[in-house]
Amino acid sequence: MKITKSFRKSILIKINTSGELIVKAPYFTSKKSIEGFVLKNKEWINEKKEIILERTKTFTEWENFLFLWEEYRLKFIWESKKNQFDWKNFIIWKKYKHHAAEAFSNFYRHEARKYIEKRIEFIADKFNLKFKKLKITSARTRWGSCTSAKNINFSYRLIMAPTETIDYVIVHELAHLKEMNHSKKFWTLVQKMMDDLELWDYKKHKKWLNKNWDKLIF
Repeated sequence: MKITKSFRKSILIKINTSGELIVKAPYFTSKKSIEGFVLKNKEWINEKKEIILERTKTFTEWENFLFLWEEYRLKFIWESKKNQFDWKNFIIWKKYKHHAAEAFSNFYRHEARKYIEKRIEFIADKFNLKFKKLKITSARTRWGSCTSAKNINFSYRLIMAPTETIDYVIVHELAHLKEMNHSKKFWTLVQKMMDDLELWDYKKHKKWLNKNWDKLIF
C-alpha cells in the first residue's frame, strides 16, 4: 500500500496497473483512519485487484480451459472479429491475443450468472427461501457468501466446476438464510436440502472443492 498526503478533503483509493493499492489522503489524517477506510473498502479493493491482474495475463494457443469441468482448447484466429465459444474451442481473434484474460473473465462471468441465476431461483423456490440480490464476483478464495442483508454472492470461477458441485455451493449459501453459521443445525439443513435435490452427500462436494479449487483459477 502506497500512501500520499496532500491538501484534499477526502480519502481516495485506487489500484494501479501492477495491482498496488494507492491511497491519497488529506494532511493530518491518522494512520488508524486510513487503515480503517481501507478495511471498510476491502471487498471493492480485492475485486479491482483481481480484474487488473487478470488483464495482464497472457495465454498460449491450444492451452486448455475448463467449463463445467470439461476441457476446451484456446484457439487464435485471424478471420473473425468476434470472440466466441463453440463447444469445441475458445476462439479469440488474434489481434486481441493479449486481452484474452479479459475475454475469459467476461465469458465466465456471463455464463456463471446465466447458470446460477436459473438454479438458485429453482432451489430457492423449492425450499421457500427468499434472498434479495445475487452478485457474481471474481473472488479467488471464496466460492460463495451470504450476507446478513440476505444478499448472495458467487465467484464466477464456479462455472468451471461440475454442475452438481455448483448446486452444492448454491444450497450452502441458501441454507445460510436460515442458519447464519456453520453449526450442526446448519449442516443438517444442508444435507436435507441435498437429499431432496438428489445431490446426496454434501461432504463429497466440499472435499472436491478443497481439492480442486486451484484448478478453477486461470
